[in-house]
Amino acid sequence: AAMAQSKPHDYEAVYWLNHFLPTDGVIVEAVGGSYSEYGRISAHTGLSTVLGWPGHELQWRGGFEMAAGREEAVNMLYSTRAWDEAAAILEQYDIRYVYVGSLERQQFPAEGLTKFEDYMYPIFRNGGVTIYERVD
Repeated sequence: AAMAQSKPHDYEAVYWLNHFLPTDGVIVEAVGGSYSEYGRISAHTGLSTVLGWPGHELQWRGGFEMAAGREEAVNMLYSTRAWDEAAAILEQYDIRYVYVGSLERQQFPAEGLTKFEDYMYPIFRNGGVTIYERVD
């Protein structure tokens, strides 16, 4: 209910993901601090993600070895203009879906986000969110 009020576009996307998308496949979203809005999509859908809250990985896994390099990879995926770099990250982490919402637009340059429109298939779009699917 709180998300429906504060982030209605994210709420609509989460609703759609929960009702119309199978729970297989990895979704990527912007990475941010613990107890923040980051990780909102994977948390509300149960979809696997590359990395949610980095601090929780350290806390619950007793180290950062498993998550090492993931935050940088997510940042590069959203930031780079080069599709070959982005495609390599999508492949490395078996990412099927890319989420572009308000947090991603705030954190990453528009020039980096436009490549998804050029190389991936938009499966959901509303006034503030686009979800892209990787089609091999």
